[in-house]
Amino acid sequence: MSLSYARLLARRVYRSLWFTPAAYAVLAVLALLLAPALGVLLPNEFHKLIGLDGVDDLLGVLANTLLAVAIFSLGIMVSSLQAAASAATPRARPLLMQDRTAQNAISVFIGGFIYAIVGTVGLSTSYFGQPSRVILFLTTCLVIVSVIYALIRWIARLSNLGDVSEVIDLLEDAAEKAFADLAARPLLGGVELVAMPDGGVPLYSERFGFVQAIDDQLFAALCAEQDLDVWLAVRPGTYVDSSTILLRTSRALDEDTAQSVRRAFVIAGDRTFEADPRFGLIVLSETASKALSPGVNDPGTAIDVLGTSLRILAGWSTAARATPARVTCPRLHVPPIAIEDLVCDAFRWIARDGAGQLEVQIRLQKALRSLAAHDPVHFGEAARGMSHEAFARAKIGLALPGDVEILERFVLD
Repeated sequence: MSLSYARLLARRVYRSLWFTPAAYAVLAVLALLLAPALGVLLPNEFHKLIGLDGVDDLLGVLANTLLAVAIFSLGIMVSSLQAAASAATPRARPLLMQDRTAQNAISVFIGGFIYAIVGTVGLSTSYFGQPSRVILFLTTCLVIVSVIYALIRWIARLSNLGDVSEVIDLLEDAAEKAFADLAARPLLGGVELVAMPDGGVPLYSERFGFVQAIDDQLFAALCAEQDLDVWLAVRPGTYVDSSTILLRTSRALDEDTAQSVRRAFVIAGDRTFEADPRFGLIVLSETASKALSPGVNDPGTAIDVLGTSLRILAGWSTAARATPARVTCPRLHVPPIAIEDLVCDAFRWIARDGAGQLEVQIRLQKALRSLAAHDPVHFGEAARGMSHEAFARAKIGLALPGDVEILERFVLD
């Protein structure tokens, strides 16, 4: 396992919903286990300050309240996830589950409850002496302060938890991170694939699903050790099956090496935001499409998504021009991401579902014009093609000829 692949797994574990509560629970138990060792370090005058009843009462209050608060908070979080899936898109649910404020609040409540239960059990035995009770009292006060702080932040967080605007902000943040990685490593440390060689030896996928990540460090080592060239045929986000060619090599690989290379492709049933910048644009478009549906009829959200997608693409273009691509493996040939695909992911769905709404179409044309003006070399042709496609859809969707004439003034030449 390479360092990049290990970092990917570590990020996923760290962002998972269970990790933070488990870490807080471990810290709570460790604090109780270390209390006798720390108690002997205190001066003797402190030993008579705290009685057993004071500590026991505090732990009883924590044990009786925090479990109910934790369950209640989890219920609120589940409700917000369902509301976000209904108002925006279910694909945004993993981002809401990674919310640090919610995770920290629930973690403090669960960790405090475990601390209180284990502390109460310890007090009922001879494990905690008088010096340990002083440490126990001080750590209990620290837990109470942490609970109060987490509760205040949690109450403030509830005001917009699961709101559509917040979902759009989370999607923008996730997409910007993915595009920042794309700007820094557009070809995964390799060189641009010009054409797939006819004589290359293909390596087929043995799994069905989406490519979530590619361990490029493995290919750098493979090219150096095996003295061969590698031509990748897929990027993160590509759907593969048993008939899909993952890559071609300049010569055949033995079975063990082939299996090792296949493990360099993280393939699963869902697309993720981390290494797949197109997925962020697609989920934003899904949110806009749902807002434009007759049952919701919220063109303002679609206009907000248009501005968000424009910022993401323009920011990536600026970063890509300012960041020279680093080549760490010149024998690794990687297909570049297609600009036309990015423009279609960001704007085609909105052009289709908002074809009958003039305000959405005008904002769409303005966004495409801004994108083409920002980077005419990369986005000019793709933005112009999408502008004409959107106008063709609008001519069918707009009922009033005057609206078509108004919109025509914004179409890219």
